[in-house]
Amino acid sequence: MYGRPNRFAMSVGALSAPTSGVAPMSSGAGAGTASTATPTPPIAPSADAPAQVATPAASALSAMLGEAASQQDSLAPLIANLAVAAASPNLPDAARVTVGQLLAVLVPLDGEATGDALRFAAQTSGLFLEAGLAAGLLSPGQAALDPRQDLKALLLTLTADLQGSDESETAAAARTLVATSAERPQPPVADGQMAGQAAARPTLDTQAPPDAMVRALQQQAQAALARVQLSQAASLPKPGEAQRWAFEVPVVTPDGTGVAQFQISRDGGGGSSGQGGAATGWRARFSVDAAPSGPVHAAIVLAGGRLRVTLMAEDDSTRAALAAGQDELAQALAGEEGGEVAIRVLGGAPQPAAPPPGQFVDRQS
Repeated sequence: MYGRPNRFAMSVGALSAPTSGVAPMSSGAGAGTASTATPTPPIAPSADAPAQVATPAASALSAMLGEAASQQDSLAPLIANLAVAAASPNLPDAARVTVGQLLAVLVPLDGEATGDALRFAAQTSGLFLEAGLAAGLLSPGQAALDPRQDLKALLLTLTADLQGSDESETAAAARTLVATSAERPQPPVADGQMAGQAAARPTLDTQAPPDAMVRALQQQAQAALARVQLSQAASLPKPGEAQRWAFEVPVVTPDGTGVAQFQISRDGGGGSSGQGGAATGWRARFSVDAAPSGPVHAAIVLAGGRLRVTLMAEDDSTRAALAAGQDELAQALAGEEGGEVAIRVLGGAPQPAAPPPGQFVDRQS
């Protein structure tokens, strides 16, 4: 997305998500940093509305979301520090293999990116971990999910590999090595505003004390893991609503590794059952913040054989570059079959929608 937008032809296709759904699993999270957001308390029903009794599963999910929302942070700071730790003799041998596997799942964000690569990144983003494992058990002949390539599985493994001392001095030393994110990214929520996360600068050096390095990496791994869990919760199906999948993918940019945020949903044609309603199709949104282009946001709608693309760039020079290349992009997306493609390029950022009830409350402001 940075530079002139060449080679945008990406036949991404539908995600082959397991049919068993998405379910948050073990967090592996310990004590986190100061809370920024928590689930809102339930709204008391009116006298005319039937009271909804919280089930044990709903109560457990609410508790998990509250803990995850207080701990979550971008994956970018962890990846920046993992690159340093991988070259350090002080990294524990138990974690070295996992660190290498995490650094291997990064997606290059350049003109050579393909639809297959993006589809694989979505399927191994951690969103489908539990569903994929369950599908493999239920259908032994199905291709099994490889935990060595799944982001959530690797984060869980890394937190286990980094289990170390809980001494207060070690914890205090680790906190000095963890960047204090005054403005951590907002927790991912269903239909929330998209915001890619820029590359972070490492806060570790190769000579950091082993215990402090372990604790710092563990804190950041737990924060990144909590964010994956929140994406899973945002992707849980809701009665009467179209299925959506919210996930994040670490992407390599010229300025380091950032995080692209995605949401893909099935457009049900306004709830139509096919009798004169709009054609069903797919909707996708993504946001990426890569220097020097700055934040770029995209909204894509595929329905009835027609593709509509809206690109928004917050940097004026990036908007101009996208506008200059939009005809080339349209031709690439149309492909040899010459499908109908409409593209528009705008400046600025998408206006945030009013959050639906039952999401998160900001407790800092």
